[in-house]
Amino acid sequence: MNYTKLQELLINFIKKQAGNKNLVLGLSGGIDSALVAHLCKMAVNERLFTLLMPTKNSNKQNLDDALKLCKTLQIHHEIIYIDEILQSFEKVSKDLNLIRKGNFTARIRMSLLYDYSALKNALVVGTSNKSELMLGYGTIYGDLACAFNPLATLYKSEIFEFAKFIGVHENFINKAPSADLWPNQSDENDLGYAYKQLDEVLKAIENNENLDHFDENLKNLVLKRIKENAFKRKLPTTLESII
Repeated sequence: MNYTKLQELLINFIKKQAGNKNLVLGLSGGIDSALVAHLCKMAVNERLFTLLMPTKNSNKQNLDDALKLCKTLQIHHEIIYIDEILQSFEKVSKDLNLIRKGNFTARIRMSLLYDYSALKNALVVGTSNKSELMLGYGTIYGDLACAFNPLATLYKSEIFEFAKFIGVHENFINKAPSADLWPNQSDENDLGYAYKQLDEVLKAIENNENLDHFDENLKNLVLKRIKENAFKRKLPTTLESII
């Protein structure tokens, strides 16, 4: 992949989408949001704002890395601990499990981002990659919500290489991918396979290639996730859309 050309295309894409508005994104301490922050800073410079929204259970290294990135790139940022908000949701929810708590966490963060976007006359920038979008690995109206998404055409395995090219700090590149929704969460533990393996299947599906040579469990997992999470990639159904 020509990363020089890709960088140019994405910066121009971000500039066009932003217009005269500011941009805001949630900086998690993970590689995706770090890469988007780099690109947005190149595109709009001082018009970029970030929110860091940890809980008491969040990985401290993620917060430290996010703060270092803001300092290095001179990005406007605010830290909002969301524990009290999350606890208020927990009080009115019955039999709350990790998945539902994770959804609450993601939607609280997105609510804060959209509130901040109104305060700063800013657009919310998405940070989900193509692998996550195809697999439905994200929270609808949570981390999947945005005004536009620079990474939507890049597989997770491509994100690592592009991040190296852009100059994202190795701390982001070397750490295990995680949404940090609960203690010790790992994307690849949740999904059951490494992104490299998942991406090979996803690329084969996208290119209409034969899947027979893939491990049966891996293939079935990917196909099942794509089918079951298709609703996350669609706009809400209206009468007009079905007649």
